[in-house]
Amino acid sequence: MSKQFENKRFIVTGAASGIGAATASLLKQRGAYVVAFDRREPDPSAADEFIQFDQGDFASIDAAARQAPDTIDGLLNIAGIPPNADCSVTQLLMVNFYGIRALTEQLVEKLNTGGAILNMSSHAGNVWRENVDLLKQFLGPRTKDEIDALARREGVVMDGLDAVSAYPLSKQLLNLWTVQSLTAMEKPGVRMNAVASAGVQTEILGDFLTSFGEQSAARIQSIGIASPSDIASAIAFMISDQSAWIKSAIIPVDGGASAMAAAKKFGFTVGE
Repeated sequence: MSKQFENKRFIVTGAASGIGAATASLLKQRGAYVVAFDRREPDPSAADEFIQFDQGDFASIDAAARQAPDTIDGLLNIAGIPPNADCSVTQLLMVNFYGIRALTEQLVEKLNTGGAILNMSSHAGNVWRENVDLLKQFLGPRTKDEIDALARREGVVMDGLDAVSAYPLSKQLLNLWTVQSLTAMEKPGVRMNAVASAGVQTEILGDFLTSFGEQSAARIQSIGIASPSDIASAIAFMISDQSAWIKSAIIPVDGGASAMAAAKKFGFTVGE
């Protein structure tokens, strides 16, 4: 296998399972030195170094950022949680957006020139442009109390795919932040992109299918379920030198789900 990432050092969040584990393992196979950030230690095949952290806790993020290597070539924000009964709306928003933003803002200065930041988004965040006025409000909070107060005021709920459903909202926020990074990123020579998946065969797939409803679950099943390695391959390309001219983009890696949604929106018959 190509050693395209030899002498490169990457931080991968969520490296203990799912897409994060598949990505970390692939990077190591291609010669990278991988620093895993996660709540639990990953398999040795997925990391050279482990830093324990909780993306839902600002203090834990601060501590992990201080332990990070002085220089890195990429930050892969893959850790995230699904909508389920064991998680509050505020905690989901914290893990899936605010924690990512806080970690990235602390680590960006450690990125070498030409370094890449990759955010793990979702097809569920596809309609971020339509909700941009609401999303701009949610860019403001910087503390858990502020996040909680705004979520309560706007009536954010756990389940579903509406504008105020927690998981889609978190991914829409991530998309908007990724797009605005071209002008907001303070360190020159560093780029940020996102990849957006649909159904992926991980241990949390069932949570998504339950939360999004029967119609959405059927649509995901009809498109097909990706493997974590399918997504990892796309991520590896997005942090490679070959994608250096792709900046502030959200790349769909969803088996055509985005194309199907666009076709239906414009009145084309899909799947018949």
